[in-house]
Amino acid sequence: MARKRKNNTPSSAKPPVQKADEKGEKVIDQLFGRLDQEPDIESDIAELGGNSGVSDEPEEKPKKSRFFFGFAVFVVIMAVIGCISTVKFVVGFTGSLLDNTSLKNEFAQFIFPVVVNDIAPFESADEVPDSSKISCAIWNILLNSDTSAYEGSNLGLTIPEYDVSASCRQLFGSSVSLEHQTVGTAEMRFTYDEVNHTYTANKNIRYLTYSPKVISISKSSDVYTLVVGYLPPTVAAVAGVSGLSAEPEKYMEYTISRFDGKDTLMAVRFSDYQPQTSEANRGEMS
Repeated sequence: MARKRKNNTPSSAKPPVQKADEKGEKVIDQLFGRLDQEPDIESDIAELGGNSGVSDEPEEKPKKSRFFFGFAVFVVIMAVIGCISTVKFVVGFTGSLLDNTSLKNEFAQFIFPVVVNDIAPFESADEVPDSSKISCAIWNILLNSDTSAYEGSNLGLTIPEYDVSASCRQLFGSSVSLEHQTVGTAEMRFTYDEVNHTYTANKNIRYLTYSPKVISISKSSDVYTLVVGYLPPTVAAVAGVSGLSAEPEKYMEYTISRFDGKDTLMAVRFSDYQPQTSEANRGEMS
């Protein structure tokens, strides 16, 4: 009797399919999480934040705040210093304008040669003797010009006649004329050489009769009127020294025309100015 063969063929393939499905679900769960569970988003964000490695900003804020505060204090201090310096400059400059110091110095330098000669009052340059004009012109060169071009081998200066005439026109105007001659005093004599048409003068000034101190200035159009104090000879030698407080011996009135930057002495008169105090000698420009 023949034996029946066992049927070894599996009746169903479902179990392997289930195992494959289980593996797939595990993979999906690992990648995306289980579908039947809600995702923990807050935990994920916290983990990402913890792993980012970026330090918190609030830790740097105190350092930045201290830096900007210090910088602001520095700027304020520099601004205060700048304001103080500006105020000092403005006050000094304004005081100089009110006192007309610069203008007084300009006119004092211009009339210095005339004051030194103590010339007589006049209403027109034609009234001034030629000797006085020449003496003023040479003093103008000695006091207000570079004399190095006139220096020779000795202690004297040789000044051309032409330069003396030009200096005279600077003081009294372009219309003046001169008859050249030897002028001066024993203390300061200017010798004229008719052959060479030159003047000889001593370059070492040891004696000055007077030096000017401009008391006040008034202006009408292009004409200035000055009250000028004549400082004595003992003070004249140090007239440029600061702190000079000597009182003038007398006062004269000078009329000066200023046109196109050039000054011309028009007249010299006696002045009725009477100083009351030392403060009154400062004067102001009206």
